[in-house]
Amino acid sequence: MELQYWLGRKAHEGRLTGRHYEYFYTTFFGLDRGDFAGKRVLDIGCGPRGSLEWIAPEARCTGLDPLVPQYRALGIDEHTMTYVHAGAEDMPFPEGHFQIVTSFNNLDHVDQVDRAVDEIKRVTARGGTFLLITEVEHEASPTEPQNLPRTIAHQFEPEFEIVTQGICAIRADHNVYQSLRDNQRFQSGEPGIVHARFRRL
Repeated sequence: MELQYWLGRKAHEGRLTGRHYEYFYTTFFGLDRGDFAGKRVLDIGCGPRGSLEWIAPEARCTGLDPLVPQYRALGIDEHTMTYVHAGAEDMPFPEGHFQIVTSFNNLDHVDQVDRAVDEIKRVTARGGTFLLITEVEHEASPTEPQNLPRTIAHQFEPEFEIVTQGICAIRADHNVYQSLRDNQRFQSGEPGIVHARFRRL
C-alpha cells in the first residue's frame, strides 16, 4: 500500500521532489545548514523524494527504507544521497555511526517500535542529534500499524536527552507537514503529531 501511494504521487506530480524538507530539518527544529555540513546523516523511512538532497553535497547522507528496490523506478538513482534497503528494526550500520539521525513520519509505520527505538539509539553517535516527527493516537492501519502514545518521546530516554518537544493536531487530510506549519492545538483523544529534538548522551 505504501508503494501504491508513491506510484500515485509520481503519476500526479511527474517528478517527485522534496523541496519542502529543508525547513523541517533545520528551522523547524532550531537548526541550520551548518549543523549538518560535514556530518554523517541518516534519514529512517526516507521515501523516494530525496529527503536529504538539500544538504547531500555538504554532508554524507543516507536514506534507509525497506522499499528502496521499488523506489528505483521512481527516480532515486538521480539523487546524490545514498539509499540503503533495510527496515528501522535492523539497520546495517556500526554503533554510533551517524552524527544526525532523523525519523520523519516513520515510527508509526514500523512493525516493532521497541526494536526500532533500540536501533536508533545504537546508530546515533554520542553527542549526536536525533529528530523525530510522528503521528500519535490514531487508529492503526495497514501502512501505519502503530498507535503510538503522545508520550513517545520519553521512550528514547535515558540514552537521549529531550532538547525540545511539542505536539499539534493533525489535519483532516492527514498532511503531516502542513499540520506542523498550522500548529493547531492538540485535543486529548484525537490524532496528533509529536515532534522532538534529542541529544544522544
